[in-house]
Amino acid sequence: MKGVVFSIKHRERHYSNNSVHRGITKKSIKSFFQRYSLHLLFAVVFVLSIILGSVSFSRISQSTLQKLDFLFLTNLDNRLKLSPFDLFCSSFASDFVFVFSAFLLSFTAWGMFALPLLCAFKGFGVGLSTAYMFSQYSVTGIGFYILVVLPATALFLFAFLMSLKESFAQSVLLLRTYFSSTYDVFLLRRTKTYLFRNCIILIMIAFSAVVEMVLWVLFAGMFNFK
Repeated sequence: MKGVVFSIKHRERHYSNNSVHRGITKKSIKSFFQRYSLHLLFAVVFVLSIILGSVSFSRISQSTLQKLDFLFLTNLDNRLKLSPFDLFCSSFASDFVFVFSAFLLSFTAWGMFALPLLCAFKGFGVGLSTAYMFSQYSVTGIGFYILVVLPATALFLFAFLMSLKESFAQSVLLLRTYFSSTYDVFLLRRTKTYLFRNCIILIMIAFSAVVEMVLWVLFAGMFNFK
């Protein structure tokens, strides 16, 4: 009886080990990159733009930073004076501008070329905001950015990458319809799905704005920026 039990356990262990080794194959890796290649492409563009924005911070004038405050966090003093509702509106509006721009570009055949630039501009602004917090407020700015700003930024980035990917695919499909009428019906069906997914993305950026508002209300008062 014991031999039967041990034999069964050995077979289960052997099967489990084989399943683990077979879990990651060339085919699965290829499938992963085929499915998420656009996400990875835009993520790389975003990260490189953050680095460029951080490096370029010292060469940008203060007046330019103030003009960009609507889109990025480049003036902390003004943000600290806002009410919770104003904080939500400010965060949601700045995020909505980028998502809505990606949405509009999806309905143009040349949108696929402009979307990486839009992604780079957003990454550049995040880099500016990061460098601003670190240079102006040192350790306090680093702690504030990590605790208050970064969580909402990460949530928005996830939604933004989804928006860029969906817009890119929609723009490519639109371009194909100019060369072949067989894509017309498929474009109509894909557009319905695209609009539904953008509604989800809109909810996600609204949630991101709520998270940022809550974190500002809870933790902004803990930091001394004077």
